[in-house]
Amino acid sequence: QNILKKAVAETVTDKFSSIPIISSSNQYSSHIPIPPPKEKVSVVLINYSRPRMIQESSLMRTLLSHPNVDEVVVLHSNPQTAFKFVHPKVVNIDATKENDEIGLSLRFYFCQLVKNNWVLFLDDDIEFPHQTLSELLIEFSKNTHRIVGRFGRNFNPNSSFNGYSSTPTHKESEVILAKLMVMERNMCGEFFNHAHLVWEDQVLNLGEGPLWYGDDIVMSLIINQIYGGSQINYAMDWLDVWSAPDELRDYTNLKVDVMGKRKGFRPWDWIWWQSIFRRNRKYSYMGRLWKVAKERLNDFYASHDV
Repeated sequence: QNILKKAVAETVTDKFSSIPIISSSNQYSSHIPIPPPKEKVSVVLINYSRPRMIQESSLMRTLLSHPNVDEVVVLHSNPQTAFKFVHPKVVNIDATKENDEIGLSLRFYFCQLVKNNWVLFLDDDIEFPHQTLSELLIEFSKNTHRIVGRFGRNFNPNSSFNGYSSTPTHKESEVILAKLMVMERNMCGEFFNHAHLVWEDQVLNLGEGPLWYGDDIVMSLIINQIYGGSQINYAMDWLDVWSAPDELRDYTNLKVDVMGKRKGFRPWDWIWWQSIFRRNRKYSYMGRLWKVAKERLNDFYASHDV
């Protein structure tokens, strides 16, 4: 009997020896993949100065092949770079007139016209895998009364830029940047219901950069007010997102981006110093816009007893 037991034990051991043991170091044990929600998503993407980013980077391939994305609205806001992206899921819109009138906030204007309740906003110069978008949508599905995105910011009163801080935030955040974020379609109209609070003196008269630069800051603050919190938005700073290849930029000087930044440390280069000055002016403008918008939103809701 002892010999028989030993033979059976050896047979069982041999049978299971080829099955990998799941341990904390095994690459498959980090988490069990959760399927994305069933909700379909509309994507709003602005094409202004970098059409090759949309045409040649992996961004559109990722979006159009993701099971949750069934509409991508490309807003062509510059007639010099406009083109037609041919695909059944893509809607090309000539947004030149709207860009002249309301600048970057045209994304929230056209957001009201998309067909799905969930709307993804993103810049054209980033890339990411399917899993990133799936994780973003899964998190958003837990609570849709907020903005969820990759890049978050909090106001810092000690910042030398009127309170604006470029330090990324983790999880609960006051502001989510439109570089990659998802929100409800019905909130887009709220942007224009509140825009008058800062439009003339802050945006039109004191604005830096493109018209309505900082619209995502104002949008996040409005969401905070409507849903009753100061940091109800959510930044997933761990998501896998990277910059698209520089060679796809169509700038005369491809080193300078919308923030005025010039890559690298080049103190001997006057253009580098100019880019630093431009960036600092925009940071200061965003800090001032943030502070004023928050104060006026608080006063508006207090006076209307909302």
